[in-house]
Amino acid sequence: MKIIAIVGRSGSGKTRLITRLIPELRGRGVSVAVIKHCRHGFDLGGETKDSSQYLAAGAPDVGLVGPIDRALIHRGGPEPSLARLAETWFPAVDLVIVEGGKSEPGLQKIEVLRQGISDGVETAPSELAAVVADVAVAAPVPVFHPDRLSDIAAWLKGET
Repeated sequence: MKIIAIVGRSGSGKTRLITRLIPELRGRGVSVAVIKHCRHGFDLGGETKDSSQYLAAGAPDVGLVGPIDRALIHRGGPEPSLARLAETWFPAVDLVIVEGGKSEPGLQKIEVLRQGISDGVETAPSELAAVVADVAVAAPVPVFHPDRLSDIAAWLKGET
């Protein structure tokens, strides 16, 4: 399993890049999963939903199961490592893409830069795997334009 984080400032195009890369990678035979790091928390439906009521009543774990979708909410303890979650949740997946995780140490990162949003690369050189930018960038790692999905997918798959 390969784990890569897509990082960048809000509005830089992280989600757009990931949603466009998924079908490109799947078309190359790569199984893909995504973990969205929500540093400000998230809500799966609001206070009136049964799952929120169970959590409010003190249940530390709530599972949601439907005919197509499943989800698990776990509360308590320190925030786990994103790499550890990827290995636990998706052991049979070829590539786990983490959206966010800029401050996760040791995680290899692709930084997304967008003109008018980002001034330059902010990721530590030891964790910077590549850059995706719509402006010219000098970096010691591969630099891709966000519309060159085939090149990015080939690089992620190790074909280049």
